Amino acid sequence: YLIDGPAQSPHFNTSQDIKAALRTQFRIVVMPNEEGQKRKEYRFGEPGPTGTFGNMTFSHELIHRIGGQDDTNRNTTQRILLLLESKPIGAKNTYGRVVRTSIKRYLEEEPHLLVRDKSHFKVPRFLLNDIVRFWRTMAVDFASKQRDRGGEGWGLRNTKLRMSRKLIFASGLLTCFGCYLDTKLRAKISTASRDINLAHLENHIWDYVTRTPLDILAAAVREYQVENEVAAKLFSAYDAFIAMMSDKQIREHLKELKAEESRKDEIFSRVQAISREFEEALHNIFFENEILAPLTQKYGVF
Repeated sequence: YLIDGPAQSPHFNTSQDIKAALRTQFRIVVMPNEEGQKRKEYRFGEPGPTGTFGNMTFSHELIHRIGGQDDTNRNTTQRILLLLESKPIGAKNTYGRVVRTSIKRYLEEEPHLLVRDKSHFKVPRFLLNDIVRFWRTMAVDFASKQRDRGGEGWGLRNTKLRMSRKLIFASGLLTCFGCYLDTKLRAKISTASRDINLAHLENHIWDYVTRTPLDILAAAVREYQVENEVAAKLFSAYDAFIAMMSDKQIREHLKELKAEESRKDEIFSRVQAISREFEEALHNIFFENEILAPLTQKYGVF
């Protein structure tokens, strides 16, 4: 529940109403092999136990606490996923205002928006570094959650880290690299005013973050001359991942799978094969493509 403004007492009641409304979305299913017993099958899963989601979030923390000791893992996760993976329900006024202000906050910290000869926009390092930090934090938190939860949910979280979480990171890199590469944006460069360039760059990033990560990746495949074989491997692997996640039995199996059981597990072997295909395609795009590889080396590594 995203709030752009001061805290008010009705906010808590609204958040409870939202939870109650989501819990009304269910169906009654008959359990197989349990003598016809019935249970509720909810349409929406409960938020994770860490409390990162399923709560109230205020825009002040997201926008003004970027970096530093006050920028907690929870705050970073909410901000980056707000930019890269969120979708508003209902009116978009608050959503658009907070997302745009977050983008502007990142860009305002950049001392120079253009390269030295003013022929290109720069890759926004402040935003890029926060996206990289978010990705590395997810990887570290995976190990932390493994310890804290005694291995519960290991298989499903590992699968998501290999695929959907990695997709979010890749889309974030492409969002930042697009600032430098986009020819239409380059044509809007103004040598007269920083404010004009700031507005153009903000609009460009806003256009990216209002797309889905898969759409961003698909656009990059077209624009940066990615080979057809690589594109086919990329999207076929992700399609196979979505199919597995849509299968309730497979999803429950992965949720119950422990790390020590994974090497002999047939379903997890399929996950590994799919994720290798996906990773190989991403490696080709970011490290072998002659357009993107120089940016990956310069900004993604060093």
